[in-house]
Amino acid sequence: MKLILRNARIVSPADGLDIDADILIVNGVIKDIRKSLAAKKTIEEVDLKGKAVVPGLFDMHVHFREPGQTHKESIDTGSEAAANGGFTGVLCMPNTSPPIDNPVLLRDLLSKGSSGIVDVEYSVCASRNRGGEELSPILSLAAAGARALTDDGSPVQDPGLLRRVFEYGAQTGLPVIQHCEDLKLSNNGVMNEGFVSTVTGLRGIPSVSETSVIARDIEICSYVNGSHYHIQHMSCAGSVSLLKYAKDRGLSVTGEACPHHFILTDSGCIDYDTNFKMNPPLRTREDVSAIIEGLADGTIDVICTDHAPHTEHEKSQGFVDAPFGIIGLETAFGLAYTYLVKEGILSLSQVIEKMSVNPRKILNLGRISIRPGEKANLSILDLNAKWTVKKKNFRSRSKNTPFDGYRLTGKPFMVINNNKLYHTKL
Repeated sequence: MKLILRNARIVSPADGLDIDADILIVNGVIKDIRKSLAAKKTIEEVDLKGKAVVPGLFDMHVHFREPGQTHKESIDTGSEAAANGGFTGVLCMPNTSPPIDNPVLLRDLLSKGSSGIVDVEYSVCASRNRGGEELSPILSLAAAGARALTDDGSPVQDPGLLRRVFEYGAQTGLPVIQHCEDLKLSNNGVMNEGFVSTVTGLRGIPSVSETSVIARDIEICSYVNGSHYHIQHMSCAGSVSLLKYAKDRGLSVTGEACPHHFILTDSGCIDYDTNFKMNPPLRTREDVSAIIEGLADGTIDVICTDHAPHTEHEKSQGFVDAPFGIIGLETAFGLAYTYLVKEGILSLSQVIEKMSVNPRKILNLGRISIRPGEKANLSILDLNAKWTVKKKNFRSRSKNTPFDGYRLTGKPFMVINNNKLYHTKL
C-alpha cells in the first residue's frame, strides 16, 4: 500500500487533533502528515474533501454467531458488515453454540479472524456454558486471549458467583460485562412494561428488572479491589442515574448505549413489528431523553450496536415467538451522527471517543494514534453525505433492522487497517 489521503480532516481525541492535512501511508504505516504533501506518480491519491479521518471505530458488543449459527452471521460476513459500517474492530459475545467457555475454542476463533481488515476480539463466558452455576476456566481463557468476561444474553444471577467473577477479573485485568436483567422480574416479557404493552396485550419487562441488577452489581464491584464493571446496552433513566452514582463514588464502572435506545421508543411495538423487539426492550420517550443526557454529560462512555443477526424466518414468527435483537453495524455511525452530532448533543470528537477511544480503553487494547510512524488503523467518514438506509445493501447475512428507509447524514466511506483498504458499499 502506497497512498496519500488528500484534504483530510483529521479528528483524533486521544492525540488532541482536529486539523486539515494530507496523510501518507506506506505498507500500512503512517509515514507523514502535513499540509500539501508532494505528489508522486507512483503513489495513489484519494481526495477526502468533506470527509473526516478518525481512529478506527470499534464496536464492543456484537454477535457473529460462530460457531453454531452461521446461517445468521459468520466471522467473515460479520467482519465485512463491520467494515461496511466503518469499523476496524469488534468484540464478539460468547453466547454461541457451543458457548465460548474454553481456551481451545477461543484460540480457534481468534485464528479465523486474524487475517482480515477488521480486528475480531472475543469476550468469554463468565460461567461454564453460561449456566450461572460454576466459573469458567478464567485464567486459561485470559491466557488464550480473552478480552472480557460475560454471560451476555443472560445475567450472572448468583451474587456469590458474580463476586468470584469480579475477583478473577481483577486478577487478570479483564472487565466484567453484564447483561443486566433480573429474570424473575422480567418474567418472560417481550417488550417494555407500560402503556403500549397494556394496549397491545404483550407481556411487559419492567425497568426495575434492569436497575435492580445494576444496583447489586455496583455494590459487589465496589467490594472487590481492582475490578472493573461495564453495563451493557443501558435502556432506562434509572440505569443512567445508577451509573452516575457509581462514578461519583469513584468506582471503576462504565456503561454503553445503542442507537436504538437513544432514538426509538416502545411505540414502535404498537404494530407488532418484530424488528422493534429487543432485550433490553425499547422504553419510553423519558428513558430515551435520559440516555441522551447520559451520553451528553459523559456518564455513558460507549456507543455500541448489540449487532444481533436473525433470519427473516425467525423474525416472522410473531412478536411473542420471534427472537430478540436487531443488526446495527452498518447503520451505527450514520445514526449517531444524525441524531447526536447534527442535533448538537455531541461533537464529532465526542462521538469518536465513544465509538473508538473508550471501547479500546475499557478492553485494555492499544490506543490508536494518528501520528507518523504509527500503524494506519483508520475510519474515513463522509460527513456531508445524505443517504437512505437500504437493508438490501447490507453485507450482514441478516437484514433485521427497524431503520430501513431512514434518511441519514454522515456515512462511512472507507476503512484502512492491517495494510488493507475497504471502500464501503452502502
